[in-house]
Amino acid sequence: MTVMECIEAAATELGIGQRTREYLEGVSTEGEEEAKTLLKCFNLVENELALDYLPLFAEEDISTDTGAVFYSALERAPVRIVRITDEAGESLPFTVFPEYFKAAAGRLTVRYAYTPTEKTFTDESDFKLFASVRLFAYGMAAEFLFLSGAFEEAAAMDKKYKEAIAAAYRSKPSRRLASRRWA
Repeated sequence: MTVMECIEAAATELGIGQRTREYLEGVSTEGEEEAKTLLKCFNLVENELALDYLPLFAEEDISTDTGAVFYSALERAPVRIVRITDEAGESLPFTVFPEYFKAAAGRLTVRYAYTPTEKTFTDESDFKLFASVRLFAYGMAAEFLFLSGAFEEAAAMDKKYKEAIAAAYRSKPSRRLASRRWA
């Protein structure tokens, strides 16, 4: 899913699709302000989804002599370290500090939740599953309306956005517990 797809869907939802599309295609400068505001809204929504509703996960292999790994050594900005394993795949205990985490020395595999980087018009979203263009369009439209001061319309659109998030939660695979049998 691209940023442009989300911006066009949100602009259509807001009734400014033609102006925004013409600006994005380079035909007109009339929809520039709306397009730039929708880009900001995209970044807000993507960040909100990753931090509050549908976390994004990454896994990296790292080598350390001391066991201390600074967060800046990771490709993405971590929000939460989920698991650290050694070369054999065994989980290792670790301690989290403000600027680094500490585990055993050696070759480690780090699984963590991260926050997405800020996107431009030509980028793709970090979300590949569970978040649709429609979900982003509703969230972006709600943010856009809120920023514009249209609070009642923003509340109605935010309701659609929250319902789309709930639907995305339902689509996530879940673990089922076996039913207990009592003798």
